[in-house]
Amino acid sequence: MSSINLLEAALDAAFSDPSRQGGVQTALLAAELYVSPTGGKPADGVVLGRDAPFRLNGIVLQEGHNATAAFTRTEFATALFGEPASMAIRGRHLLEAFIGGWIVLNPGQERGLVLSPADIAAILAHAGDAQPTVEDPNIEVLTPEPAPTALIANMKVVLDHPAIRSAWVSTTRDRTTGQTGWRMEVYGDLELAEVRERVRQGTRGLDFGDEPLDLLIGPASDAVGAGLRII
Repeated sequence: MSSINLLEAALDAAFSDPSRQGGVQTALLAAELYVSPTGGKPADGVVLGRDAPFRLNGIVLQEGHNATAAFTRTEFATALFGEPASMAIRGRHLLEAFIGGWIVLNPGQERGLVLSPADIAAILAHAGDAQPTVEDPNIEVLTPEPAPTALIANMKVVLDHPAIRSAWVSTTRDRTTGQTGWRMEVYGDLELAEVRERVRQGTRGLDFGDEPLDLLIGPASDAVGAGLRII
């Protein structure tokens, strides 16, 4: 594992510059987090939430709230629970599973985060379906031909912001149904809601016919997106 991951980098950046809080939300949704099931690591073939209750170890906050604990590294759980965290979960899935409760990230570490039910609901609402996601093998991602010059020109304007690292546009084709569409990828530290609004502005007046435009928002990184680079 590298000495720092994207979520830890986003936390460091936000502590230094509060205007970069949006990067924490985005990185949190995409991150692989580590948790400790109350009954230990489930047996092979057992799916928590389906075959057994999905209960995770946590802590009690000063205000008395019970909070589920999650970590950016497995070993961070040892000081609290006596052993490393035994299960990995995508950040977005953790937020969805505990949307009515509290979550604390990296308790006991120098850089952490406490999320209330309102915080969790807001992050998921702002993200909508614009989420970093594992590639779907049924979806073929292609470079647009010809290049969508009007779309690219619009996006160059609306996505020109210091907190946006890069943006990409590609076309998609569902190998099963044959349905075609468009995909935008935006990487940076800007608030999720603002990214969505800027992309909405960039598509205003353009005709996509019946083809959907999927938006993927990822944390600031040197990631290479699919298709054509816009910025």
